[in-house]
Amino acid sequence: MASSSRFNTALHALSLLSFFPEGASSELIASSVRAHAVAVRRVLQKLVSARLIEAAEGRGGGYRLRRPAAEIRLDQVWHAVESDELLAANPAVPSASCPIGSGMRKAFAEVSHRAQAGMLDALAGETVAHVARRALQSGSEARKSGKRAPAPPARRARA
Repeated sequence: MASSSRFNTALHALSLLSFFPEGASSELIASSVRAHAVAVRRVLQKLVSARLIEAAEGRGGGYRLRRPAAEIRLDQVWHAVESDELLAANPAVPSASCPIGSGMRKAFAEVSHRAQAGMLDALAGETVAHVARRALQSGSEARKSGKRAPAPPARRARA
């Protein structure tokens, strides 16, 4: 059960592009994200398909925002790069003879739907410009203090 980092990568790329109106290469974006350029290009292609960014081919090509960062809501970014539900149901069919198992799919679907709706509502209230400004401010403060960004949480081993 690995969580996706596509949304984070997309948001990072869009935030970076908001400071490069002339565009930036996938290599520059990948170096900022610190991810493999191929993985970053896959996410960028999803953003192109969603018409959030545009790509210029060839020498001097790269990616740029199709509209101002203040007009790109985070729920739009989520829908562009994430295809799965926020919470996935167990693929195994629960026991129909169990009083809990027989109703678990429906109960879980209700909870999952509310969670997804709440998350999307929260994302709809934020824009790429908001996140880019906060990232720039946090980065500036961290560089002044000499502190490094906190490390991401360790991945849990599969059970």
